[in-house]
Amino acid sequence: MSNRRARQPLEEKLLLSLVEGERVLAAVSGGADSMALLYALRESGVPVAAAHLNHCLRGEESDRDEQLVRDCCREAGIPCLVRRTEIARIARRDGLGLEECGRRERYAFLEEARLELGCTCIATAHTLSDQLETMLFRLARGTGPDGLRGIPERRGKIVRPLLRCTRAEVEDYCRRNRIPFRTDSTNADPRFARNRIRLEAVPALLAVNSGAELHAGQLAQSLAADREFLEGEAAALCARARRGEGLEVRPLRDAPQSLLCRAAARFLEEEGVPASFSLLEDACALIRRGEGCCNLPGGRSLAIRRGVLQVERPAGELPAFLVEVSLPKQPECGRILAKFALPDGRTALLTAETAEDFQKNRKIYNSDLIFSLDYDTIIGNIQFRHRRAGDRLRPVGRMGSRPLRKLWSEAGLSLRERAAALVAADSGGVIWAESAGPDGRSGIGERTRLLLLLTAQKEGEEQ
Repeated sequence: MSNRRARQPLEEKLLLSLVEGERVLAAVSGGADSMALLYALRESGVPVAAAHLNHCLRGEESDRDEQLVRDCCREAGIPCLVRRTEIARIARRDGLGLEECGRRERYAFLEEARLELGCTCIATAHTLSDQLETMLFRLARGTGPDGLRGIPERRGKIVRPLLRCTRAEVEDYCRRNRIPFRTDSTNADPRFARNRIRLEAVPALLAVNSGAELHAGQLAQSLAADREFLEGEAAALCARARRGEGLEVRPLRDAPQSLLCRAAARFLEEEGVPASFSLLEDACALIRRGEGCCNLPGGRSLAIRRGVLQVERPAGELPAFLVEVSLPKQPECGRILAKFALPDGRTALLTAETAEDFQKNRKIYNSDLIFSLDYDTIIGNIQFRHRRAGDRLRPVGRMGSRPLRKLWSEAGLSLRERAAALVAADSGGVIWAESAGPDGRSGIGERTRLLLLLTAQKEGEEQ
């Protein structure tokens, strides 16, 4: 590591995306972008580890990519975690396309590697060139201002430090610093739409203006700033209009169209309905009329009843949910004890952590943390399920237990929200419930030495 020399321009740009004190897991494929990212992080003095997922799609070529990452990390003294996953087989099994399946498996592996290697964030090697390609791809496919903002510089624990650098800058950095890398042969395959954009559309734009990539990045930043403001206004509008399970129509009808569309999209997404452009048009027209209904996917409907906008569902729509986990008496801290899908589509990770380390790294978990409980108080196996008749919980700091249905009623949960709420229980009863918190016996106290943590993330986005 060479911290005494002057930093190179790429390294200076890279550091603008990172927060002081972060320990970074670099997602390394073996290509120029990710190899430059790995070495630039190391040369900048950033604590870094690496993770490589071999998709096993290109035979010996994939194996050589893996070997390059292994060799470079070993020579540089960088901790590295490698996994081989047969993406083609998994894609066939789950009925997914190769790209979608690869993205899902890659981000799940990166999160597991982040926890195992003790990192605070995951860095991917998307560049300014990727930004332009993504914006053009979405424009051609059909998108709005939010899609045109492209790849976000940060999303949860995912950070893109090279998003201010072009691919040409990255390749020049590799050449000047003699960093080995491999080129994926499929990048030149014109059968893939993104490759055609990279090989044909982008060069045409650069011929018109050599600063096209920089201008795309500036547009993405501007649209991201606008989105942040408008989303905040839409959230406030929804909060003002909230009436039980729905939204009062009157304040929505008076809102500008841009806010109305975002408020409608927010409400639909909260209800588990994908907000397409045509559906948003119908929803906004319905709200402007102030009466009527329109059809939604899955036999549901969006209706205005007594001045309140609400989603109406067929009876008995919620599926049964039950996951049971056997907890070891002496868990290895930081290791994943269980991984499962939640009813809302998020992926849940169950881990153990010492109380000291949890307090030290609490900011890492931010909004992904669902609960933290005293590990030593849990009796037998732990179950994750919906509420059952007779479920009771003693809130922390209170003397007696109360029925969950009463606690949820006091919290203002609707009947549908109560039916969908997550509950954790052991052999002694309920130890935690959504919107009610931990039971008194499992809450964290001064004597807590070990914590059981449940975190959850949404499935990886397109990028």
